[in-house]
Amino acid sequence: MDVSICREATSLNSGAPLESCEALSYARYRVLVADDQDSICGLIERVVQMRLGCVVLTAHDGHEVIEQLQKEPVDVLVTDMMMPGLHGFELLKQVRALRPDLDILVMTGFPEDFPYVEVVQTGAKDFINKPFPHAELEAKVLRLFKERELQREREKAESKYRSLFELSSDGMVLLEGEDYVIADANHAFCDLTGISAGSLKGRQISSIFEGADRLRIEQGLMICARRGGGTMADLILKHPTKREIHVDISASFIQAEFGRIVFLTFKDVTEKREVERQLAEAAEKDSLTGLFNKRSFQNRVAWAVTRARESHKPVSLMTIDLDNFKKCNDTHGHMVGDELLIAVGQVIRGSIRSAMTDEGFRCGGDEFSVILQETGIEGAIQVARRMQNEFAKIHSYGTTMSIGLASCAGDLSAEDLVRASDGALYKAKGKGKNAIETA
Repeated sequence: MDVSICREATSLNSGAPLESCEALSYARYRVLVADDQDSICGLIERVVQMRLGCVVLTAHDGHEVIEQLQKEPVDVLVTDMMMPGLHGFELLKQVRALRPDLDILVMTGFPEDFPYVEVVQTGAKDFINKPFPHAELEAKVLRLFKERELQREREKAESKYRSLFELSSDGMVLLEGEDYVIADANHAFCDLTGISAGSLKGRQISSIFEGADRLRIEQGLMICARRGGGTMADLILKHPTKREIHVDISASFIQAEFGRIVFLTFKDVTEKREVERQLAEAAEKDSLTGLFNKRSFQNRVAWAVTRARESHKPVSLMTIDLDNFKKCNDTHGHMVGDELLIAVGQVIRGSIRSAMTDEGFRCGGDEFSVILQETGIEGAIQVARRMQNEFAKIHSYGTTMSIGLASCAGDLSAEDLVRASDGALYKAKGKGKNAIETA
């Protein structure tokens, strides 16, 4: 046993103990001291117990160390490198294999045989040369305790973060690098995209969007990066089921020690957008026939004329009035009259192209209009005849259709086009009803 270690033993009682609250904070730790000399084990045991307040166990050779570690939990191993039986680097390897989480402090009087770098590479956390003052040993063990405290705090924080991350009902994604590569994604985000976490990792975030939204997310992230964060509204994710999922995205940029990370939160607003769409549609649609209403007609006819002017392609306007509708109402009642108006709406929708090209409107009572995009007057006459033929097939209660047509290529204003179509309808009704006239 080293004389200097013995001398330190005489000064233990005079040394000031740690503050009680700090000593108590380490009371849960367990230290295993391994040395073939009882005196050294006893000295280290007293130093660690008195100064740090933790539990100390002892062993006298490597085999005893392994047995102790197999029987009970230990946080720190303080071990000599020269002992009978199992010792040295082989002991370190076996301990590390058995307990990867254990902190090992090596002590030796033969630093030439056990170089610091090799000792650390084999699995030790720190190294102390014999002989050593007890203050140095205390400091090194204390450092290991503090590192374990920090590790525990990090694990706690990570566990808390992971719980929030995984249990969130919003989709969450971590991005890395300048290309915004997905480093992690929670269950909610995987559900939104219909893609597993394993398949998402390593992909650029823009790859899960299509068309214009891919450009929007790229530009949005550039802007948010300059500001340190921000939001992007109403982007569309394409689900493998072909469903369109509308999302609002919040972006946070965090500068960490290892580089910048980007945290995105995806809120599913599909249902909200659908409700908004339905409300907007309800404001534009006639509740009885399902056609667009008069307010929509005023906006859309102006847009149609502007489009015709810019595209140099014609647009035609059809104005429709039911002949003898008042007589039908007076004779058969308003319920039958409503049924007839609904049937007119069905005839109009069935006689024109899709709403992306042509649009039908109920402008009031038994008055209807149809906008025919990229259609000249001859094409409009064909649509009008088809509409009259279809109307003749239903039980019309003695009513017929009078239709006025007008066409332009942007050379008229919207008001003039409407006026011309109304004038053509007036002529049609003047000819004896169930007629088609052009402006």
